[in-house]
Amino acid sequence: MEIQHALVKDLRSTGYFFDELKNYSESPEMDVTTYCIKFAVPYLVKISESYDRSGKPARSKILRLAIEHLSNFGDYEIVDSIFGLKKVAVAEIEKICKAALQEQLDKSRTLANRQRLESAEFLIKLLVSIIRIFRLTEPNAKQRQADGVEDPVGDAIVQSWAILEPAGA
Repeated sequence: MEIQHALVKDLRSTGYFFDELKNYSESPEMDVTTYCIKFAVPYLVKISESYDRSGKPARSKILRLAIEHLSNFGDYEIVDSIFGLKKVAVAEIEKICKAALQEQLDKSRTLANRQRLESAEFLIKLLVSIIRIFRLTEPNAKQRQADGVEDPVGDAIVQSWAILEPAGA
């Protein structure tokens, strides 16, 4: 698997981290790992801390999961982490929307669900931006089976989220 690169000028055009990238002069292009560690993770940390300070911990929970899984992996695992996080965020949105349709929740629970929904949507937008700009492709299940490889990173992310967010939450 080849490490994906993107031109810094293309990264600036996404609108994410424009000011920070404008001063980036190490190279005309950047790999996905560097982008995540130097730009995406600090951005997510700043937003998560802001939510925590403002008393909105439901908003920061999925962002902390993203911070953990985008910080601790090498070049090849970062792509699996991105797709695993996207899978978790999509499942979170589906779960919240389904709960909203099926249940009449009290106002505090409705507010917490809305905050979780907004954070999951925000995370998906960031991840999709990274996927598009770096032209990342997720190996499909058939290809993984043919190669004799599973998805340990993606599976670990899904499992860690299941522990943090039990089905009834």
